[in-house]
Amino acid sequence: MLKHPFSRIRHTFDFFRTGIFQPVHVRATFVYMETLQRLIKRLFLSRIAAHSLFCLAFVSFFFLPVLSNKNLLQVLGTAFIVCFFLLGTTYAGRWACKKWLLKNKLPLFFINIIILIIIGGLLISLFIYLRESAKQWEALAWGIPVVTLFLALGVFLTISRETLRRQMKETEISDQQKQSELDLLRSQLSPHFLFNTLNNLYGLSITNHEKIPALIVKLSDLLRYSVYDTKQSFVPLNDELAYIRNYIELEKIRMADRLVLNTGIEQKIPPGVRISPMILIVFIENAFKHAKNTYDDLVRIDICLRLVDDKILFSVNNSCDYDKWLNNHLEKKTGIGVANTVRRLELLYPNEYKLDYRMEKNIYYLDLQLKVK
Repeated sequence: MLKHPFSRIRHTFDFFRTGIFQPVHVRATFVYMETLQRLIKRLFLSRIAAHSLFCLAFVSFFFLPVLSNKNLLQVLGTAFIVCFFLLGTTYAGRWACKKWLLKNKLPLFFINIIILIIIGGLLISLFIYLRESAKQWEALAWGIPVVTLFLALGVFLTISRETLRRQMKETEISDQQKQSELDLLRSQLSPHFLFNTLNNLYGLSITNHEKIPALIVKLSDLLRYSVYDTKQSFVPLNDELAYIRNYIELEKIRMADRLVLNTGIEQKIPPGVRISPMILIVFIENAFKHAKNTYDDLVRIDICLRLVDDKILFSVNNSCDYDKWLNNHLEKKTGIGVANTVRRLELLYPNEYKLDYRMEKNIYYLDLQLKVK
């Protein structure tokens, strides 16, 4: 029951705001705009579509003044040659930009642009000189600036498109990062996990109460790091490892004497080594989850992390019931948060990571290589 006298009005307004009772044409407009936005994004990201639209716009814009010329048949041939020459000049500027400027090879870029200006300017000037019977200096005075202009147009369009693509990629990474962090937070610090942890802490408070203060501090650090310290795309690896150690200590309480744990985590990590937050913990959480579901009296988990050159080498091996793992694998349920983590790896470490996993004799092996950030 709504207690406040204006609650019903506010409740009704919320329904209208969320679109439940919006008119059909209003909802249709929103759907149309979203569809159009997705279409524009796909066209922008598609090379074939983008180049086709650009060439069509370029030719159309070039020939609009020509079509209004009284001597259309006489100038049509010249217009075709000049149009496609300038279109090629624009693409030459694009090529030089992608080959040298975007790779920060400025000397080579400027040298080749000057060469293109000279060659292109001479060619178009010679064509104008022979075709239009213009004077040599007039042909050069027209040809050189025009070639320079269209080379600059190609460079400008390439830089603009790459900048927009980078911004779209960063936006996608940011959105995916936020969603992944929420999903991972739910998987790592779910009410079930917290309930079991607090329940075990209660049991320890009766039998071994001197351990409680340290464990509560670890749980507090775990919560603080997950909620507040993972906002950036990359964090110090030492901070991530501290979080992992706290998580392992809490899991030790839950599994008690069943757990046979071996850790080989490198101790001396340089402060400048960074990693995307909440990446490794997903695979560790998955190892504990599957290890606990076996029928063995003792379960084994091995965790190893070391730095080799510019790579982080991480591996987790754990006991696992083959039948349960196979069913999960066939249903594409390789673990809570794993699918999101793989997507994050694709976004944050494009061509900079390698993930392998396999099942052998009821032991699950996972190996991950990441490039140091």
